[in-house]
Amino acid sequence: MNKIFKRTIFSLIFISSLTVFAGAESKNILKTYNEAVELQNEENWYTASQYFIEVVNNNPAFSEAWFRLADCSYHLGEFDLAFQYLESAEKYEKNKPEIINLKGLILLALGKTTQARNLFNEVLKKYPNDIDAHFGLAEIELYDGKFSGAENQYIEALKRQNINRKALLSLALVCAETKRYSQSEKYLRQAMLYYSGEPEVHYLAAIIYTMKGDYADAEKHARIAVEIRGGYEQAYELLAQIIYLQHRYSEVVDLSDFIISRNRNNNTAWYLKGIAFFKLGNMEEALTAWNTGLSVSPQDELMRMQLELSVKSYLDLNDSSRKNLANYHLNNARQYESRYDKAGSTYEYQRALMLDPSNAAARLAYAEILDLNGMHELYLEQLKFVKNNSEKNLPTAITDKIEAYESLLNDTLAKKWNVDAFYLDKTRWNIAIFYTESNSTFNHADSDRLTALACGDIFSGVAITSVKTQVTPVSGYGEAFKNARANNFDYFIMVNLSEGDDDVSLSSTMYCGRTGTQTFSEKYYATGNNRYSTVLRRFRNSVLEKLTVRGKILQRNGKSVLIDLGRSENIIKDAQFKIVKKGAVKTADSGIGLFFRDEDVVGNLVVSDAGEEVSEAVITSHGFYDRINEDDELILVSMPSQKAETGIDTVPNADEKGNPVVKNTVKGDELVAEIKKSVEKPAIIDLLRKIR
Repeated sequence: MNKIFKRTIFSLIFISSLTVFAGAESKNILKTYNEAVELQNEENWYTASQYFIEVVNNNPAFSEAWFRLADCSYHLGEFDLAFQYLESAEKYEKNKPEIINLKGLILLALGKTTQARNLFNEVLKKYPNDIDAHFGLAEIELYDGKFSGAENQYIEALKRQNINRKALLSLALVCAETKRYSQSEKYLRQAMLYYSGEPEVHYLAAIIYTMKGDYADAEKHARIAVEIRGGYEQAYELLAQIIYLQHRYSEVVDLSDFIISRNRNNNTAWYLKGIAFFKLGNMEEALTAWNTGLSVSPQDELMRMQLELSVKSYLDLNDSSRKNLANYHLNNARQYESRYDKAGSTYEYQRALMLDPSNAAARLAYAEILDLNGMHELYLEQLKFVKNNSEKNLPTAITDKIEAYESLLNDTLAKKWNVDAFYLDKTRWNIAIFYTESNSTFNHADSDRLTALACGDIFSGVAITSVKTQVTPVSGYGEAFKNARANNFDYFIMVNLSEGDDDVSLSSTMYCGRTGTQTFSEKYYATGNNRYSTVLRRFRNSVLEKLTVRGKILQRNGKSVLIDLGRSENIIKDAQFKIVKKGAVKTADSGIGLFFRDEDVVGNLVVSDAGEEVSEAVITSHGFYDRINEDDELILVSMPSQKAETGIDTVPNADEKGNPVVKNTVKGDELVAEIKKSVEKPAIIDLLRKIR
């Protein structure tokens, strides 16, 4: 009995100790979970995810932790992973509306709006008062550009919870986006009444007042947000941008340094510091800030563009910064080549050469592209440039190629007619780019100014177009039209950039410089890597597709003439042109195309031999008298069909009626294919998703 009694006592003590241990472990898991929730509320997604993973590893049946882990992954853009975590949550809680709603948001982020809508409606059928489903439907309305529809969904949510913070702030933001500021402030005051002690509320208030142009109130609320939460990095970034908008650039530098001292990888702070120094006239410090910013965030394309434009303007050709920037584009070009994207690689090699003209690697790679496209004269010019600017002895293979091509190209059209084809003035189109000052950009300050400059810069090297950007903003269409007409521009373009956390949307509207009538209006959207350069390339292609191919007669010998157009402008044998008297061609009064009187058409022309920069053609006169002279203008009427691969995407590309004559996109251009499949996400959605 004594032994049995002892064993019983020992068993009871052991079981009791296990219970105490399990209880302690359970408390530790709960503590970790609560800390994770707190971090999640502070939008510290990475650390919160780490803590939630620790929780579910210890307790795989903790469905709420799985759900919150999925939410963190969703906010980090890891949508596939978020779906996996939701599946784990569903093992323990089937048909939970929160899980279905988050699935809908993930589908929406992936551009699957129809499937997302079905899920949100499914939730509302079972749970008519579920406000998160209304929030999801509101996002779908915004994707469709229906702000009133989104507003109605938020109002429906507010009817069910009349002090719901997300509904109030979302309504305030949507009203501000549609410039109904009095209505926006009404919802904002209601939110302040119940949630004035929460930093996110003041952060959103600062954004709304910035959109309104009330920088004093915007600054006040941004400062309150950082006072309530000292580590609120986004609010500090916003405060710096608000101060920048007030032209207090020295303060911007100090605040940027403060943000960087806390997080050296904050690319927004580096960008702001650089642009503030730029405004202060301290270019050396500006370049240093942007260079450092790109070292920690090499994918920040707007900061890179700002740095490149500044380097091109302020640093001499031998500066080492140019080579470093060019190498980035060299690496990009090789990536495009690995995807068989000729247009992408050509663009990147051209960017590298703009920054560092003496870069032999970039020039030789670009030369190879020209040679593959049949541009042997241009190829030879590139090799000669490398030879003349090389400090070292060139490989024998290159010198041999130069000798071989010089012999091969001894009887070109240019030599036959005795013209220096590479120094011809081919400019036929003069275009101006304007922008208005914006106070609704919360990623990169002055992004509209930068984008206008970039839109002009991307036409560098397009010989037939002269595109100039007005550095200062205009008040609107009226001022832009006045400036364009006074300076005899053929067209002027108004541009605007909308930027989200991981996507950009470039809007452009082109007008006739003579009459002010609208020619076209388009929007270019891109997400993922290289999104900024992608929308710029698409913008350039879109403009060039509207410009008629124009040239002039250089020399005449009987019925044969030499014209200043060739394969470098996509001209091939049997291309047909109208010959119009010099000075008689104008842009059309409205729409695309050109205007000229029938009596000013003096003949027709058919290309008989297409060279690279010049071509030989046969002319036919109109009427009894021969009125065709040198310098008369040529207007493309038609072009024989040609392979898309031979098309060059940096030249005007329309016939006399404004129809594109060459398909400029290259087969396998994954960027363009991806863009066309993308669902455009308005920038406001990124702000709305931050409201919890």
